[in-house]
Amino acid sequence: MWQIRTIVASRSLSTCVRSKTMTSVKWLILAGSLFMWVGASFSQNFKSDVKNSKHDFSVASTATIHAVSETALCVFCHTPHNVNPTQPLWNHTPSAVATYALYSSSTLRSIMGQPTAADSSKLCLSCHDGTVALGDTVKSGMIPFVQGPQYMIPPTSRSNLYRGVGFLDQHPFAFIPSIGQGIQAPPPGDPVRFDANGKVQCISCHNPHAENKDSTVGRFLVKSNVRSAICLTCHLKDGWTGSAHRQPVSAFDDGRYGPLQGAHTGYTGVSNNGCESCHRPHAPSVAQRLTKYPEEQVCFKCHDGSVADTLRNIQAVFQNKMYRHPVLVTPSVHDASEGPTTSLFRIPETDLGAARHSECADCHNPHAANSQIGTPPLVSGFLSFVKGFTSAGTGTTSAQYAYEICFKCHSDSANKPQATDRGTVGVGYGRNPQRLTDQANPTRYNTRMEFNSIVAFHPVVAPRGLSSGLSGEIPSLRAAPIYPGGAPIPGRVLSPSSQIYCHDCHNNDTGRNLGVGTEAWGSHGSNMPHMLERTNVLEPPPLSPGAPSGGMPYSLANYALCDKCHDIQNSTLRDQSFKYHNKHIVGVNAACSTCHDPHGINGGTALNNSRLINFDLSIVGPNSAGQLKFEKGGFRSGACFLKCHGEDHSPKNYP
Repeated sequence: MWQIRTIVASRSLSTCVRSKTMTSVKWLILAGSLFMWVGASFSQNFKSDVKNSKHDFSVASTATIHAVSETALCVFCHTPHNVNPTQPLWNHTPSAVATYALYSSSTLRSIMGQPTAADSSKLCLSCHDGTVALGDTVKSGMIPFVQGPQYMIPPTSRSNLYRGVGFLDQHPFAFIPSIGQGIQAPPPGDPVRFDANGKVQCISCHNPHAENKDSTVGRFLVKSNVRSAICLTCHLKDGWTGSAHRQPVSAFDDGRYGPLQGAHTGYTGVSNNGCESCHRPHAPSVAQRLTKYPEEQVCFKCHDGSVADTLRNIQAVFQNKMYRHPVLVTPSVHDASEGPTTSLFRIPETDLGAARHSECADCHNPHAANSQIGTPPLVSGFLSFVKGFTSAGTGTTSAQYAYEICFKCHSDSANKPQATDRGTVGVGYGRNPQRLTDQANPTRYNTRMEFNSIVAFHPVVAPRGLSSGLSGEIPSLRAAPIYPGGAPIPGRVLSPSSQIYCHDCHNNDTGRNLGVGTEAWGSHGSNMPHMLERTNVLEPPPLSPGAPSGGMPYSLANYALCDKCHDIQNSTLRDQSFKYHNKHIVGVNAACSTCHDPHGINGGTALNNSRLINFDLSIVGPNSAGQLKFEKGGFRSGACFLKCHGEDHSPKNYP
C-alpha cells in the first residue's frame, strides 16, 4: 500500500525534482511521507494544485510573491533530508516565538494552550506569524525573494496571524474543542477534520496544497464554504435552520449584500455569506466572537436600508426618533454570557449594582431571528431564542413569552427610571405620572410586579378574565384592536381570555405596525413619549395638585392609543362603563392617565384600586378633609375622596 501511494504521489510531484541536486528516490520518499501526513481528504495531485497558487514560491510562479531564482515548488516547506521536524519532512525554519496571546471569549468553554511542536499548526506559523522569512529553510538556507532577500509576511497582511500582537483576533487553533452546547465533531469523511489528538488545527479548515477548493473564496479552504458549509460543520446554532439570516425573506434584499456592505468572501448575498456576513475568522474588527464590526454596527450594515428593505431600516429609527431604546448611548456593553443561568455568568438583569443596557442582541438573536408572526403572549420569530426574565422572577435561556425579554430590564433591574442611559440624551422618555401607590414604593417601576398584580392589570402576563359587551364589566373592549383608520388588525382578538403584547402600546409611531407605515415596526423608537405607537396625551400638571386647570382639551386623536382597544366614541363617551366618563373627559378635559394606571397596580388593594384606578398625584390632590382615595362600590359604582380641577370630592358617589 505504501508503494502504491508513493507511486501515485510521485507522479504528481515529479516536476519538483531538481535534476542536478536531488535524486528521484529521495523525492519518492518525500512524496510517500507527504501523502501519509496530509491524509486522503487532501488532494493527491499536489503538484498541479500547488502550482501557481499563493503557496507556489518558485521563480516560474504566477503568484505575486515568489523567489528570485529557485525553480523547485516544494523546497520551501519540505525536504527529504535534515528535516525539522521529521513529520512531514519539514524544511522551513520554525518560528522562535514561544508564547502568543491567545483567543479569549466569555462564551469560550474550551481550554486554550500555546501551539507546540506536536501541533501541525506550528508548521503553518513558521510563515504565518510573520517572524520568519518565507525563504528561510533548514536544508537550503535563505532563498531570496523578489520582495526582498529576507521577505516576511508583513504585519499589515491578513495572512500574518500574529502581527506582533498574538491570536486574540483569530479563530482559535491547536486546541481540543468542547463538544456540546453548539459544537460538534465533523462527521467521518468530511474534509473538515480534527487531528489525531482531537484538536482543531489550521489544516482542519485549510488545505495548504489546494488553493481553490472553494473557487470563489480561494484561501486554501478544504471545501466550498458557500452558506458557511465549513463553519456549520462544527458550529450548531439554535434556530439557524429557519433564520432569516440564513435565508432572507426577500431574494432581492439578499442579493443586495455585497462588498459595499462589508462582504469580504467574494460571495454576494447574506445567504451565501452565511456566518461571514457578521463574522470574520481571521483579524476581524472585534476580537471576542470574531465580529466584523462593534455591536450594532454589524446589524446596521444591512439594516440601514441598503440590504434589508425600508420596512426593516432599524438604523433610521435609532438615529431619528425622539424617544428610543438607548442602543446608541450604551454601545458594546452587552455580553453573550449574560443571563441568570448559572452563578458563573454576569447577571446585569438582576444584579442591583449593575446598570441596565440596551443592545440589539439584548432583544434579538441574530442566529435565530425570523419573520414568523407570533400570537400573544408567545414570542414572534424576531425574538426567537433570546434570554429572558419570567413573570415569576427567574431567568430563562430562551424566552417563551415576549414580555420575558422586556422584563430583563423593566422589572427587577437597577436604576429605574433611567437617569443617564436615555434614548435621547437630555430628553428622557416623557413625564412619569406620580401614582398614589408609588409613595415610598421601592418597586414602583417594576412592570413585572405591576402586571402580576392581584388587583388590576392589563392582560400582558395573563388574561384579565373580565366580561365585555354592553352588560359586561368592560363594555368598551373592542372585538379586535384596530389600525388608526379603524380597520381590525388581522389575526388579533380581544376577549376576556386574550392577552396583549408590550409592543401593542410601545412601538414605532410611523411603522408598518400601523398598517400604513413605511418604517420598521417594534419597540425600537418613536416620536411619542414613552415610545408609544399612538398618542396618549397626559394632562399638564396644574400649579398645585387639585388646583383648577385647563386640563387636556378633548379630541379623539389625543386618545388614539386607548381607542386602539377601547371604543372611546361609541362606548366610553356614552358612559356605558362609568356614568360620568363623558363629563370628565369632555367636560373638564381629564386624561385617561389621570385616573387610570396603564400597566397594573403594584401594591394596591381591590377596594381602592380596581379598574386600574390609581390617581396621578401631579394632577389630583387631597380633598378638604385631607382624603385622597377611591373606594369601589357595587357593579360600576364607587366613591372618590379627592380634589381635582378645583372640584372637591368629599366624597363624590358614582352609582
